[in-house]
Amino acid sequence: MSCIKAGSRASADARALRQNQTAGSAKVTVTGSFQFNEDIPINTQASYSDGEMTWLQYGASGSEAPNTLVTVSRDEVGINVGRGKQTATIGAENCSGDMEVTGNSITGHFKCPNVTSYDPVSGQMGTVNIEVNLAATS
Repeated sequence: MSCIKAGSRASADARALRQNQTAGSAKVTVTGSFQFNEDIPINTQASYSDGEMTWLQYGASGSEAPNTLVTVSRDEVGINVGRGKQTATIGAENCSGDMEVTGNSITGHFKCPNVTSYDPVSGQMGTVNIEVNLAATS
């Protein structure tokens, strides 16, 4: 078992982080300049690992439907949320929470306040609060 705290480095020996993910979902709540509260299934075709970094894609990136991407490497955990053109990205070091990796399972919970967001359609910057509860298995 490996536990990754927000702001810490991921363990390189976590087997689930080196495998492609086949099931899972994320409960994502975004409030502020744009908002959504959705259970988003993992996108198994877009969730993968190259042995150095793992991409956990929930939903379809760039789509009008809410989506999120969690990236995990030895050096950092990143979180991106979006709905259509509205996006916000933050490193987990600016969040509270953690991620637990056990065998072929990954679970995590992160709360990220006051994240800068952008809407390229309006050209406006904003601020959102992000909460992500995720699960993935390989």
